[in-house]
Amino acid sequence: MITRRKTILVPVLALPALAAACSDQRLELPGPQRAAVAVERATPMVTARLRALGASLGDPVFIRAFKQEKRLHLYVQPGGAGRFVEFANWPICAASGVLGPKKAEGDKQVPEGVYGVTPEAMNNASSYHLSMNVGYPNAFDQALGRTGSFIMIHGRCESVGCLAMTDPVIEDIWTLVSAAHRAGQTKVDVHIFPFVLSAKALESHTQSEHLAFWTDLMAIQNAFDTIGLPPTIAIHAGRYGVAG
Repeated sequence: MITRRKTILVPVLALPALAAACSDQRLELPGPQRAAVAVERATPMVTARLRALGASLGDPVFIRAFKQEKRLHLYVQPGGAGRFVEFANWPICAASGVLGPKKAEGDKQVPEGVYGVTPEAMNNASSYHLSMNVGYPNAFDQALGRTGSFIMIHGRCESVGCLAMTDPVIEDIWTLVSAAHRAGQTKVDVHIFPFVLSAKALESHTQSEHLAFWTDLMAIQNAFDTIGLPPTIAIHAGRYGVAG
């Protein structure tokens, strides 16, 4: 007698659904374990890349993001001295809103300006895999009466006013930022720009209400490009400036 095998059809997930399923499995891990697994997974590639730059895990890091270009750049300072060099840049997977600063809770805007991630701002039990709060509203925003909260760099590629990365990318960023914190960096500066700022680029925005603000941000952007260090920032009369 011939026995026929029973065919069982298993639905195949499309790539986005598969990614979401994998992400959901990661979310089942308790926060500390989730972070530990992420660091273990990311460390071999991260340390190899650092070694090629003459740097080590734990060296100071610095982050810049450009909204229009949808790129996030991470820099490292080899040995904690001299110029920062670019470790990598990645596509921003999702970011809501339009060009211009965040002004109010619920406006779905990604902020623009000078922020920073402290050790206390790291969330290993995030609903978005791993997240880090950039510190909006800062003193500049508060002086202008701006409101809002919980603006993050995080995983899961979903955004309502945050900078969302893929889960593998946020694991790399988390590994670098958390190591820098443990080594003594009390705040990882995060500079968020509307786009790569230049006099030519601003010619297309001469009628924008944000022109003066963006011009001030351009000075901050250019200072880093020139000296290779996050500049010291001054705030005077409701405007950013580069100190010294």
